[in-house]
Amino acid sequence: MKRTASLGLFLLLFTALAAPGFAQEIKDPVEYKAYFDTVYSEKDNAKKAAAGEKFLRDYPNTVARTHTYNQVILAYYNSQNWAKALETADKQSQMAPTLSTEDKNRSILIGMAAAEQAKNTPKLKEYSGKVLEIDPKHAGALVTLSGILANSIPTDEAAKAKHFEETLSITKRALAVPMPTGATEAIWNPVRGQLHDTSAMVLLNQKKYAETIAEAQEALKISKKDGYAYYLMGLAMKPAVAEAIDKYKAAVDKLNENRTADQLVRDELKATADGLESAATAKTNELIEVFAKSVATGWANAASARAELKIFTGTPEELNKLIADKKAELGI
Repeated sequence: MKRTASLGLFLLLFTALAAPGFAQEIKDPVEYKAYFDTVYSEKDNAKKAAAGEKFLRDYPNTVARTHTYNQVILAYYNSQNWAKALETADKQSQMAPTLSTEDKNRSILIGMAAAEQAKNTPKLKEYSGKVLEIDPKHAGALVTLSGILANSIPTDEAAKAKHFEETLSITKRALAVPMPTGATEAIWNPVRGQLHDTSAMVLLNQKKYAETIAEAQEALKISKKDGYAYYLMGLAMKPAVAEAIDKYKAAVDKLNENRTADQLVRDELKATADGLESAATAKTNELIEVFAKSVATGWANAASARAELKIFTGTPEELNKLIADKKAELGI
């Protein structure tokens, strides 16, 4: 029932990824030539990365260590060799312990991008946290971490409460940041919709039903075809529907218990029961409509929403017509 925002684009929206300046401080002519000919001047990224790693092995005490490291990690990044880019980011402290703050931050960003592209969730979580230490409002890292947390709910009940609090906190932080530079509303709005879905999912698990509905409604403002938002909204509406039905049944029981009461009392009891029946029917119909819209969108878990439509009392043909009507209403 949970979804993860796709952030491949955001993680690659980096600036200043040009190669660093040439290390002219190298004094040894042989070392200088090895660096210049095989690393700095190489245009093929795969060859540049391999040559850079070899140069660092051949000249472990070179003054060009930071320059070479930057060349290597950028070459792996530019050639989309995500496994090696991630490995190089992991080895930053060994390969280039005196890296400048700017270059170290870039290495961490590349590590996050590489982990995302390599689908290495533990490393992606690690590097997202590192990015947020540098920039607490980094949209890519916040949305990424929100998605990871939403999809890794612990089974231990004692751990769930803390996990949900962390997930909601990160997700709210992500919703508070502006659209990243270089992104478009066509890309950013669906991500915001998914963030609202994540908030709604957490709030539903926390049994904060009114807040769940409000978050789902925010997601639906972004896309009226968000089947997951309808589903979460429906689940959050169910307790109120059940309560309304219970109140109606209690009113009917009370009316039946007072068969021998005078007519005025029975009329009042019947009026109360009729009013509660109307309220319960209205809430039930609203719930049916929400679940029908969820099914109509055809989202990945639409079968779960259809299962909730057992409360629909019409025929299967009438139910199918209702769903078809909702498809038309939603423009699907």
